[in-house]
Amino acid sequence: MKLITWNVKGLGNSKRNLSIKDTFREHSPEIVLLQETKKATIDRKCLLSFWGRHSCNWLDIPSSGTAGGILEN
Repeated sequence: MKLITWNVKGLGNSKRNLSIKDTFREHSPEIVLLQETKKATIDRKCLLSFWGRHSCNWLDIPSSGTAGGILEN
């Protein structure tokens, strides 16, 4: 089982999102934990933009302003 946990310091940066996507593609993790997403909500479109697989479940804890936010896939 492969697990990635990462303090991403925000998901609003396209360069960072590409780095996340490349890392996921390279390592094919089964479980991913992203901290400090700085997103109030994470929808399926956002998740699939870097996850790349159509079958996934996730849980997110929204940020409070620009602080926090956790995404578990």
